[in-house]
Amino acid sequence: MTNISSANYPTHLGENHGYRFDGDFVQLNAEVSFSDDDLASDQRWVLQLWASQQGFAGGLNGVKVAEMAIAPRAGGLLADGCCAAMPPAGAGEQQLALALVAFAADGQAEVRDLAAYPARENFFLPSLMGEVGCSVADGIAALTIEAISNPRAADNLSGTLNLEVWALDAPYAGGSWAGTPVASLVLGVLAGGSAWTACHFDVPAAMPAEGAALTVMLREWTPAGYVTRDYRNFVAAPVKAEEAPAVVAESIVETTAAVVAKPAKAAKTPAAEEKKAVAEPAKKSAKKAAASKAVVKAVSVNKASEAELLAVKGLPPSVARAIIAARPFATLEDVCRAKGMGPKMLAKLRDLLVL
Repeated sequence: MTNISSANYPTHLGENHGYRFDGDFVQLNAEVSFSDDDLASDQRWVLQLWASQQGFAGGLNGVKVAEMAIAPRAGGLLADGCCAAMPPAGAGEQQLALALVAFAADGQAEVRDLAAYPARENFFLPSLMGEVGCSVADGIAALTIEAISNPRAADNLSGTLNLEVWALDAPYAGGSWAGTPVASLVLGVLAGGSAWTACHFDVPAAMPAEGAALTVMLREWTPAGYVTRDYRNFVAAPVKAEEAPAVVAESIVETTAAVVAKPAKAAKTPAAEEKKAVAEPAKKSAKKAAASKAVVKAVSVNKASEAELLAVKGLPPSVARAIIAARPFATLEDVCRAKGMGPKMLAKLRDLLVL
């Protein structure tokens, strides 16, 4: 390992530190020495494990895999703990580094020390194999995938796997992201050493904005919620709007043909006209109510993917992710445990949510 910045700060990592992965968790340990000034300051301290394909010669970069809070102590500290691990999505060997980070009262982070490990890690995660295709047209996302594989040991069953298509402002590069959900499909679980081959899925989709960066993500359910395991980036095809003049011309032709082809109907009596005037609004109202009921579909707070929750009108993205992090729930009222979800919001969304 190489300590990169300890010479610049009196507070630094000691000689002994490391990490050990155990499934979806990682054990972190480190000796940390604190200066008197830092002991007296009001700062929050954490150990962070990072992964990068490029390495850390230029400083901290890549994807944060794990974070563990530590409390400063006079005379030094031996920090040791287990925390959730979020390995970077996609294939390829990664160099790992342990960072000692201080957060000031205003939330600004400062890397006080960075120890890079020379041995590269290869994470065995469910992945998209071979050729992957994605196109969105006429409200359908057509996905073709040569294979979806679980390279873990034969007895290591995956969590529930989910395919999601997102429209992003920029191509996805791992880690967190912001965008608009386009389509989602639950695949199920996959045994270790197994693969689904020659996959083709036609999934109902929301049309992305013209020029959006489409990303297909393979996500897995873990104790921390759904985590992105692999991805592919695509360029969305331009969305062509229908030309208004063509639609108008077609309507005129159809109307004219109807007038010529249909024989004249017998005149209706005033009583019949009055009856029709009363009945037709009632029929339209009934059809409109039925259509509204057909469109509204409740989403499961325990089983829905992040994309499905984000599609719930009135549910903020931060609350949707908080729901995933806090589940499972025994009752619908338990959803109020999720950060940002209160009784008032639940009352507004109750008809759109189920267990």
